Parts: sequence; structure tokens; C-alpha cells
Amino acid sequence: MIRVVFVDDEINVLHAMRRAMHGMRTEWNMEFLPSGAAALDSLAVSPAEVVVSDMRMPGMDGWQLLAEIKKRHPQTVRLVLSGHADPGAIMRSVGTAHQYIAKPCDSATLKIAIGQSQSLRSLLSSDALALLVGDVGMLPSYPKAYQDISSCLGQPDASLTDAARIIGRDVAMTANIMKLVNSAFFGARQTITSIDRAVTYLGLDTLGALVLGHSVFQSRGSSATDNDRLEELWQHSLLTATAARAIALNEKLPPARAEEAFLTGMLHDVGRVVFATGSDAATGTPAQSNQDKMAQADAHHATVGAYLLGLWGFPTQIVEAVAQHHTPSLSCDTGFGLAALVHVADRLAHRCSAITSGSLQLGVEPGLLERLGLVTHLPHWCGAMDVLDSDGSPP
Repeated sequence: MIRVVFVDDEINVLHAMRRAMHGMRTEWNMEFLPSGAAALDSLAVSPAEVVVSDMRMPGMDGWQLLAEIKKRHPQTVRLVLSGHADPGAIMRSVGTAHQYIAKPCDSATLKIAIGQSQSLRSLLSSDALALLVGDVGMLPSYPKAYQDISSCLGQPDASLTDAARIIGRDVAMTANIMKLVNSAFFGARQTITSIDRAVTYLGLDTLGALVLGHSVFQSRGSSATDNDRLEELWQHSLLTATAARAIALNEKLPPARAEEAFLTGMLHDVGRVVFATGSDAATGTPAQSNQDKMAQADAHHATVGAYLLGLWGFPTQIVEAVAQHHTPSLSCDTGFGLAALVHVADRLAHRCSAITSGSLQLGVEPGLLERLGLVTHLPHWCGAMDVLDSDGSPP
């Protein structure tokens, strides 16, 4: 049984939540507590897999509680359930909660959020990886990308188009902005899977507050080696995203699906950002060499990235595609789904001009294109890649 702790200073709310969750008592060990201090005391005795907290509480508010839980128990999934949407409080502490769920919330929605957080845990092969991901607040951006977006938004004639172009070329910014725009706080009626739509929805004022006022996307001080790895990742992710979009359009998929493919391609290696910038202290292990970190990233970046995106509430199809982008045959989608599409795009992005365009030479999963009847489509996809401009966009 997993342990779930609910925290709210309103006793009537706690009683109502207890009644609503009564049916889960055989699956969850639940505790309902009236304050942040009581929650920390309880967690010190018995850690929990999930904490669900109200935002506004006297003494220690929800954000302070979750920030302390993140520090003491980073592997715990942290959910905010609140009807109060104070922009200042949310922006200041946006990296402490995995998801923001708005009140009133029906019990089914909350049960799904908690249940999904635990089913995602099966992606990871060790507690150390859960600790590594749990220590992540907002992902740090590549330094040049942060400088570019700061400069853009600081201009009096800044445009949404320019901002979207910069954000859409950085893995961390893309993940951060999509997490925020699809949270209940911003109230999007439908899931947004396009950076252009996300930036338009938020507007320049909100973006300015996120980037300039609250440093949501600020780059973290890293070694020259880490920055070099992030730059290489930045370039590869953009090329994979562009290839995924080109393939989708070549296959006459709807524009919305092409944009979803671009987003997934951009995020497919987000787990590598976690490894590149994560703290060794988060896992309680001795400091690792760069070689050890790279080996860990090679082995686990797909599942670590998928786990993070799942905790952040990304759509299931994107989470699965990130998890299976090296092994699309394991995907639930037996057709040319998102996992297979991004897998091929990733291999195309890795290819060099000297390699011929055969599936085996590219490293495409053996038998994949044959099973899907797409072997003859590969030259067209390669051709679409060949006409891209140097910045990864169509001419």
C-alpha cells in the first residue's frame, strides 16, 4: 500500500476529503492533517509516496511545506490542491510542486492524479533515480538560450513569434513552459502541445514575469563540460524535433499531430538534462565522474525523462513516446505512432552525411519499418531533412 498524506487547515475540507477517498482505503494508507508542521512531523516518522496540500494555510503555507518536503524527501510526489490562485505565490515557488490541481476537484480527478504518479514509478529501476528526479524543480536552460530570451523579452518591441522561436529551441524552456501552461492554474481548457500556442496563450506579460521576474528559466551555474554537453543536447533535440515534424508532414498527418511530434522530439532526451544538471547529493551517492554520469544517462535517460514529464502532467502519449523512443516496438501503439515517429527522427538526427540512408545503417530498430510497411518512405524522410536550413527549420 502506498502512503498518501493530505494537508488542509480547514477541518471540514479534511473531513470531506476523507469521505471522498474512503473507497481507496484498501489501496492507500491515508493520513489527513491540519497543518504543514503536523505533516513534516508525520513524514519524519513515516515518509509518504504522495503529499497533497492546500496552498493557503496559516503559519506554514502549502508552498513552504512542499519546498521543505522537496528538501527532506525529494522522492515524494508533491501535489497542490487549492482554490486560491495567487500569481505571486505560484510564481515564487513554481518549482516545488509537481502538479497544481484546482478546487473544486472531483474525487475521480484526484484519484487519477495520485494513481498515475505511482504507475509512473514503475518506469524507474531504482530508488536513486526517483531521488534524482524528485530533486528537480524547474530545469535549467542552456546559458545562451537564457540570454536570448532575456534579451528578447527586455525589448519594448518584443514579439510572441520571436519568444516562441527561442523557447522552442531549448529543451528545458520547452519542458518548463509546457508544464506551466497546462497546469490548472492557467486554466487551459484543452491540453496545449505546441510552443507557439503556449506562448500565445500566456502572452508577453506573463512570460516576462516567468523569465525576468521570477527566473523560472534561469540557467544554473555548471562546469564547462556540462555546458558543452547541454549545447550538444540542445542542437540534437532541435534537429530531432524538426525531423519529427518533417516526417509527420511528409506522411500527411494533421498539423496538430505534426506539432505534437515536434514537441515530443524536442523533449525526447530531457532525461539527459536531468543527469547533466542533477545533484549527486540528491541520490545520496558519492560524486560521480563525468564518464559515470554519461553511462547512467545512456542507460536511463529515456525512463527518467518520461517519469519527470509524467509527474508534471504531460499527456500520456508524449510520456510513453519519450520512454520508448529507443524501443518503439514496446509502445502500446502498434501503428506508426508517436514513439516510432520520434525514434526514426532521433536516428535521422544522429546520422552523418557519409552514412547511406538505409534503416540498418541509421540504427532504426530492426524490423520496425518493415512491420509498418514504411521502408520505401525512408528516402523521402531523408530528403525532407536534407532541405532544412542550418537552424533546423524549413527554407
